[in-house]
Amino acid sequence: MSLDLLKRLTRGFRSTPEASSASTWSRPAHLDRGDLGEARLAVDHRAQGIALWENHGTLWTLPVGAVSAPALRRTPFGAGTTPRLAINQEGRGLAVWLADLGEERQILGKTLGSSENQEHVVFRTPGWVRKLQVAVDRRGNALVVWLHEKVGRIEVMVQSFDTRGEAWENGPTILGLASDPAASPQLAVNHREHAMVVWEARDSLFDGLLASHHWPKDRIWSDRPVPVVTHASRHHQVAMDDHGNAVALWVHAPYGQRSILEASFFDVVAGEWREPTTLARAQEISLPRLVMNGSGEALAAWCQRESGEGSHLLARAFQNGDWESGAACLDRSRGRSHDYAIGLDSDGRAGALVVQHGKDGDQVVLLTRLGAWSKPKVMAECREGACSSPRIAVSPQGMSLLWMQGTESEKALVAVGSH
Repeated sequence: MSLDLLKRLTRGFRSTPEASSASTWSRPAHLDRGDLGEARLAVDHRAQGIALWENHGTLWTLPVGAVSAPALRRTPFGAGTTPRLAINQEGRGLAVWLADLGEERQILGKTLGSSENQEHVVFRTPGWVRKLQVAVDRRGNALVVWLHEKVGRIEVMVQSFDTRGEAWENGPTILGLASDPAASPQLAVNHREHAMVVWEARDSLFDGLLASHHWPKDRIWSDRPVPVVTHASRHHQVAMDDHGNAVALWVHAPYGQRSILEASFFDVVAGEWREPTTLARAQEISLPRLVMNGSGEALAAWCQRESGEGSHLLARAFQNGDWESGAACLDRSRGRSHDYAIGLDSDGRAGALVVQHGKDGDQVVLLTRLGAWSKPKVMAECREGACSSPRIAVSPQGMSLLWMQGTESEKALVAVGSH
């Protein structure tokens, strides 16, 4: 019996969506309050991990997970902004962030799990660093990707960390040139050390998305990027399974025409990208998100709006090499979704944490999916101020949720976990 068939059969014996949504949830915990910047959340396969966030130029961290003690206190992580965080299934992880040093900008990195590990200067420049990302494989090796702008030149850069000897590369590799400062290189890594970076490129000969592939055996990048799609694309996402197959998602919006949400599949055996598949058409498509697990299941979500109507959040699943026939609407209520996060675990369970505007204020709403999407569960109501920055981490052992509520210097960072 094939592994895919066995998975489909065993799903029939799992709990219903309504039962799975009845997990035991912790009480909402306020992790911090004040002039909060960005926050990140990551967990391993046991649902244990950390939250990392900025408060007025200082980074803080706190363990999260089903067995984390509520009395645990936040601990300082260092000075900086724009934290990024990645943890693999075994609990090995890496954090990177930005910090100013006089007239220069720095990317700093630190392995997680030991207070003795010192931060490392990954990159230093008098230019600008944007779109910082990090991902780790099963060994804890990591890749860091960013967009570097200096004197009108915009470069897509990557640098690696090797757990053998706790060693960083001597310097970054330039994968290619981006079209403008708004370009957004996207990194995808699997647990077997395969990786790729996809970014927008535009010149007199090409307009579309390019991909550069990482070969784990030789630990080198492809000598030249390959086209993913050859027409204008924006808001793209990319994710990879444990075999090296990948899915890319983007919005194609021809001038004066309806927007199109498209996706393409990279077949690692054939070594090529398939022709794009159209997932949706609407007057306006925004906020596309994409997640994928190691077995090749993926979930895409996006907001779409028609003229004279409100925006709705939709989701569509990818399985066995193809997209399901239709999309599910996740916000049929009167509230308008204006931010959300999605997660997918190794067993195919998905979660969507959605911030909705309503007439009585904002709500933070959770939906889960195991076969079908559950009814929404209200996690928080913000009658004063606003809710923002939802984060979700899903594992077979539970979920961890993170969001902010309040405004300006009175923001609060709130965490909730289940098991």
